[in-house]
Amino acid sequence: MGYFEIKQQAKKIYSKIGQIPCPSLGGEYVKFNRLGFNHLIRKGHVPRPKSEQKRRLLLLKHAEQIVKNPKAKIYFRQTEEKYFINRHGQKILTTSIAKFWTLVETIEKKKIKLVVRQLGDGQKHFLSIMESDRHKKYVRHQQKSR
Repeated sequence: MGYFEIKQQAKKIYSKIGQIPCPSLGGEYVKFNRLGFNHLIRKGHVPRPKSEQKRRLLLLKHAEQIVKNPKAKIYFRQTEEKYFINRHGQKILTTSIAKFWTLVETIEKKKIKLVVRQLGDGQKHFLSIMESDRHKKYVRHQQKSR
């Protein structure tokens, strides 16, 4: 299957997900919006290589299963992020706390990482999915810190 067919199939899968509860995050909903899909295609404003896009897009079929799995391993990190928002036609640089939860599950003998992000007090949303050969050193997410 070629790149464009994979991308179209991934868009269909992605758009059907919408938002789903995540038992590992206390039942809070994770929204699958354009930010997450765009992040699979580009990093910032720079397009990812097509081979990397294909790898990520092909993993989307597992995204819903990972989010719904109450036994997925979870790693948490928090950073300060700067991003632009559009206020009445003007772009304004804003700073907020970004929280990231990485859900890790082994599917078909592949370790797959799915990243959920929350900016400030906003809604949690899907950010990325990737195959992993090794773990980054995240702080293990504890039940009571949610």
